[in-house]
Amino acid sequence: MLNIDVKSEIGHLEGVILHTPGAEIEQMAPDTIKEALYSDLLNLNIAQKEYKSFEGVLSKWTKTYQVSFLLSEILQNEGNKIELLNQILKAENKTFLFTELMSYPKDILAKFLIEGYLFDKGSHPREYEGKRYILAPLYNFYFTRDASSTMYNQVLINAMQYEVRSRESIIMEAIFKNYFNTETINPRILSQSANTEGGDILIAREDTLFIGQGSRTNKDGIDFLVNYFAARKPKQNILVQMLPDFPESFIHLDMVFTMLDKDKCMVYEPLITKQNSFGSYLIQIDNGKITYKAEDTFMHGLKDLGFDLKPIKCGGDDKMYQQREQWHSGANFFALGEGKIIGYSRNTNTIDSLNNNGFDVIRAEDITEGKIDMNQHNKFVVTLDAAELPRGGGGARCMTMPIRRSEVEW
Repeated sequence: MLNIDVKSEIGHLEGVILHTPGAEIEQMAPDTIKEALYSDLLNLNIAQKEYKSFEGVLSKWTKTYQVSFLLSEILQNEGNKIELLNQILKAENKTFLFTELMSYPKDILAKFLIEGYLFDKGSHPREYEGKRYILAPLYNFYFTRDASSTMYNQVLINAMQYEVRSRESIIMEAIFKNYFNTETINPRILSQSANTEGGDILIAREDTLFIGQGSRTNKDGIDFLVNYFAARKPKQNILVQMLPDFPESFIHLDMVFTMLDKDKCMVYEPLITKQNSFGSYLIQIDNGKITYKAEDTFMHGLKDLGFDLKPIKCGGDDKMYQQREQWHSGANFFALGEGKIIGYSRNTNTIDSLNNNGFDVIRAEDITEGKIDMNQHNKFVVTLDAAELPRGGGGARCMTMPIRRSEVEW
């Protein structure tokens, strides 16, 4: 069991929570894609093969936990089972399912809570007859980043924007409380209007967060975090980047900015390094006093906070390729350690930019087959061959929820 502790985006990864995409991602049709928050249908067999390579790389580097295993483990306890089911069914107005679901063993129940529970014409209320599932599948759960965020030695249970994802947060809160015995922070306890999602929250340093404000994380969610830290920490910085609502590839900050090393970051240039109509602002907390400052660009805000980062451009210098590669998570890298990252191979111009900036390019397949040892490389980018996973709308950072990293000496 690991103690929860994440003070940066780039410290050596010591533990991460994953969820291999399962049957839930095939339980949508063209008329339910938007409801599921997708823009296309995925092929499960191919997605799982791609994910196996991704998980294989991570398992050679760090300790990995699967959501389905963690959920089954906590459901062994009758009290946990009762409490979690009550929370889920009350939130989804399906309390009539309580006795029925309680009768299932832990592994089967965990499967139903993730993959969905089919409507039964003979036993369920007729008002639900038009739906295939009486409990909807969690289509987006392989993006484990969003439902919860490790902030230092606590876990923020994110208040998701869309109801279709709310059960993910309930499950993750139960896992952190009952498996990891960790203190959780839940915005919804104090504010029903606060929305936060993990893709928008970057733990930059022990005293600094980077946050995206847009379609998934709103001002009320940011205000909740400001007030939370103002009451508990003498000093805290929050650098905010406003995000466009369209296109959908801009849903989170980590789709336009990720940390790569102490001195390098990946950026979508038009939004992060150039002045634009969306804007950036810095919130500083100093012994309860809160100040706000507009920044010319997000990069200017970084410099004000003492981060001397060289921006590497998603898509390279060509504007069209910047757009194309950002669309398929070209800025969404996940750090295994300082200067040790993983992302999609399909974003070739982005990978070339990394290589030109000193990152060795290593194929994920060569790592999983034992041909290459990551530890023999000082700085590297692991390239994951994937076509189906990117179509889900997220990259390597989206698919990982780190729970422990080593300290970074700034």
